[in-house]
Amino acid sequence: MQKRKLSGQPSESGSAKSGNSIGSHTANQSPAKTVTNHSSSGITDVMSTIYETFMSGSTQTTGLDDEPTDPGMAKKRRIAGTMGHVIETTMKATVEILARTEFQGTRFGYIASKWTAPALNSNSVEFPNLSTVVRVVEGDTYDWALQMRDAGSKNDNMPVCVLNFANAYTPGGGWLGGAQAQEEQLCYRSTLIDTLHNRFYPMGDLECLYSPNVIVFRNSVDSGYNLMSVDDKLHQNPTVSVISMAARSKPGVVKEADRLTYKDKAQKYLMIAKMQLILRTAAHNNHRRLILGAIGCGAFLHPAQEVADCWYEVLMNPEFKGWFEMIYFVIMDSPAVNNLQVFSETLDGLHIA
Repeated sequence: MQKRKLSGQPSESGSAKSGNSIGSHTANQSPAKTVTNHSSSGITDVMSTIYETFMSGSTQTTGLDDEPTDPGMAKKRRIAGTMGHVIETTMKATVEILARTEFQGTRFGYIASKWTAPALNSNSVEFPNLSTVVRVVEGDTYDWALQMRDAGSKNDNMPVCVLNFANAYTPGGGWLGGAQAQEEQLCYRSTLIDTLHNRFYPMGDLECLYSPNVIVFRNSVDSGYNLMSVDDKLHQNPTVSVISMAARSKPGVVKEADRLTYKDKAQKYLMIAKMQLILRTAAHNNHRRLILGAIGCGAFLHPAQEVADCWYEVLMNPEFKGWFEMIYFVIMDSPAVNNLQVFSETLDGLHIA
């Protein structure tokens, strides 16, 4: 078992960028390709217009003094202006997909808790006794999940299991308002929202939602949310499983030495309990490949180093040894935060055997 990296010490293996691939099977490959089509449903025609708007190079302004002329801001405005169409086409595509796949359980989801996902037991007949590789990478949650899926596994025939940083009170968070956080991005690109049933909300602190069959049918924001296949083939796109867990919002932090920590230590123990439930839910559903992340470290303002340390503590708990083959922490970083660096220094390159 590899020793933990000290905070501030560079990672031995570094962090992979989103353009890198998982294993030799996906070297130099993109996770999903866009297919142009002209089918009768009309979704593709609308998406082509949205794509052109997203990727347009136009940066013309109205001449107002307060209107920025830099391309980055212009692109943000174009994106904001098209989100209504993105949401509408997502809803339309989801209806068509679910109509074709409902008997496959694509609407199914359930509440997981200590009753459905108790502590793991290595004496179980289902214990796989695997070595676990942990990586920290930069990029999009679904993009890395699709790469992990394409890389294949000798130990896992289940879909890759993805962690959704959920809103505890509203299915999909602010996705109907065009919000751009991780949960909303998952909803724009897949059938996830139709598994997050209203009856599950509000979620309890020690509950999560498990959605076993979520179909990913659109590419990421960088491609203008382009469809991944022709309209009448959308239901044949890749399937992932999703665990939706909500962190507490703005728990309160204090500075100790050179780092931020939870003001109330009970918040740390609650976060650890949430992480344990995530891993137990995945293991009880026979998932061996996981896409996790910096839960709570965005708008909910949890201290990144504390959260990374919690993940480390949980992963090193003997209870979870041997249950997983591959765990990727996918971080969508920004210049304003250093979550990628923090998680890389704490977790990247761990080998649990």
